[in-house]
Amino acid sequence: MSSGFLRQFDSVKPADIEWRNDVPFSREFDDIYFNPEDGLAESRYVFLEGNQLPDDWKVTNQSYFTVAELGFGSGLNFLMTADCWRDFIQDQSDNNVRHLHYISIEKRPFRSKDFLRATKHWSEFNEIAAQLYQNYPSLTFGRHRIEFPELKLSLTLFLMPVEDALEDLNEEFSHQPDKNKIDHWFFDGFAPAKNESMWGESICKQVAKISKKGTRLSTFSVAAAVKKPLINAGFTICKRKGYGRKREMLTAVFAPNEDSDHLPKFVNLKYESPWLTIKNSRLMVAKTRVAIIGAGLAGCATAYKLVEKGFNVDLYEKENTIACAASGAAAGIYHPQLTSDMNLNSQFNWLAYLYLLQFINSLEPSRKEGLFLSDGLIRLLPDEKSQHQLLSLAQKLGLSDWIKPEEYFNNKRAVRFPHSAALSIPEYCNTLLSLCDDKLALKVNHTIDSVINHDSKWILNISLNNLDEVTQTEYYDHVILAGGANCKLLDQYLHYPTNMSRGQTVFISHKNLSPNLKEAICEKAYLINRPDKTLHIGTTFENFLNDELDRNSQNDILKNAIALTRELGIEFIGEEEVEAIPLRGTLGYRRHAIDRLPIIGAAINLEKLSSDFANLGQSRLRRENLSYYNLPGLWLNTAYGSHGLVYSLLGSEFLASQIAGQISPIASTLAKVLFPGRYVIQQMKRRSSGAGTI
Repeated sequence: MSSGFLRQFDSVKPADIEWRNDVPFSREFDDIYFNPEDGLAESRYVFLEGNQLPDDWKVTNQSYFTVAELGFGSGLNFLMTADCWRDFIQDQSDNNVRHLHYISIEKRPFRSKDFLRATKHWSEFNEIAAQLYQNYPSLTFGRHRIEFPELKLSLTLFLMPVEDALEDLNEEFSHQPDKNKIDHWFFDGFAPAKNESMWGESICKQVAKISKKGTRLSTFSVAAAVKKPLINAGFTICKRKGYGRKREMLTAVFAPNEDSDHLPKFVNLKYESPWLTIKNSRLMVAKTRVAIIGAGLAGCATAYKLVEKGFNVDLYEKENTIACAASGAAAGIYHPQLTSDMNLNSQFNWLAYLYLLQFINSLEPSRKEGLFLSDGLIRLLPDEKSQHQLLSLAQKLGLSDWIKPEEYFNNKRAVRFPHSAALSIPEYCNTLLSLCDDKLALKVNHTIDSVINHDSKWILNISLNNLDEVTQTEYYDHVILAGGANCKLLDQYLHYPTNMSRGQTVFISHKNLSPNLKEAICEKAYLINRPDKTLHIGTTFENFLNDELDRNSQNDILKNAIALTRELGIEFIGEEEVEAIPLRGTLGYRRHAIDRLPIIGAAINLEKLSSDFANLGQSRLRRENLSYYNLPGLWLNTAYGSHGLVYSLLGSEFLASQIAGQISPIASTLAKVLFPGRYVIQQMKRRSSGAGTI
């Protein structure tokens, strides 16, 4: 099974391109990607005008629009649509927050250098193309989310066969039936005769399931292989004059027959996960009250992502400042942690790492001041074999731009992550909140005593820490529990066994440290040469409780650092000096799930889940007897362990997308392993199979 993860992750291959007169030609499909004479004008005619854009954006009061495309190719349609969207939002005089989500499915993506070369044809898109090029994803299977915050635009690239992508999207919509469906489709694959898999009955049926009444579609092809499947799927088609020398093109509007979608009476558990179905009564975003409890990495990232989608947020923190507890470590390092089989943990880790890099790249220079403690990172793996395996994996998957051999120390068990760094976590959290403007209300010194559901609202009973015996009651439509190890409220709604680990770090003057430490280094200990002339060393993973800095913990950290610096030939302290080092550093407690993945999503209704799936796997489940399995309006974003800096931004985008009813940044397979009820379902399956309990 594990090798299957790697095979799938590596299944996306770059487009086999031959450049003919500076125009990309697909050797695999024996066709050009765009008209060399006037490809831009043709795309505008077929896809923008064919879908009646931007007119449709202007005549509706929607705040969120989705355009989906079959065939990303050179990126021309995306760049053209993004440019059109920019003009549209600049012309809007109201204060409504509007957002366009562009989804594109591509089995054979361009290499970044080919993408850059192709975009030279359209100088009017230079700015958008440069931003996409800067954040161009790895050519690996899955969903890749790229944000254009200044344009209020998101791009999600589905790098996979169209059948897999549509199946994945349909599974997502089946779990969240009230999600915003697709508004417009661009069918822009190679001609049916040359790329049969992009067209046909099964594709059109899948497209129809995630379209709404009135969804528009356009394509250059009028072949019978295109028209008939669209009609059978519920689209009303219309021929239109083609562009230039082409006689005709096709437009269509989804007009479904109410009885056209007949689901089987019984659920097929081999392919379906009905326990993931949630209810989310989406209100007008501007009128929706949202509370986040916990202002650490998860809470700050969630606040930023919800504000980005137009929500007004109250962020509660019981301490007198943000980024305390586990997020209170003065430094956080970020780098990918991949396994040789590229299991789901590794896949989420990789996507989260790329998403964090993208965010950091997008920051203005003024916002980066004080954020970086050290740029670049060297990691020492357990042995030379591990180094060879990781570098070989990076080369196999096309990740060599992100993972390189370490050359400075010439250490045979080390690798270098040139895009990684060490950040000040408090500064990072402050940066996230600074981007929220007036849509965020930060409420420190507020202890949430209870969270109670009443009449479709969530009631927070709040104590004000700095005012004795003063309490408040507030009502919210959505509440997100984003606390860590010390969040007692989570115990009531978590339903998942978690562990807690204690992490202590050390601050020490580095006057004896060689200037050779130009980048952060991590192994059992991490060493960060800070701009303020101190060395930051961490961290421990301990299972005892002590809310004071511990001398034995500090000594262990320093001894690990001594061994590491000796191996690298870096001048540092001797073992005889350890006891004399003043006790100085940070400490916090982390919450870990037993499978080492965070817990993100809707809080489960344990009673309903346990009742409906008590005999899971032993009896047939009638679809009509199933329901939704969450507590509407209550959400969890927790258990990041030691990966909070890397995981929290993508995890929070995933959560915010669920709350807003928008397309997820991660595939359904990953959503399942983050699902807060996963442990409950695992236990039910074990009991039903007679395997006992964990």
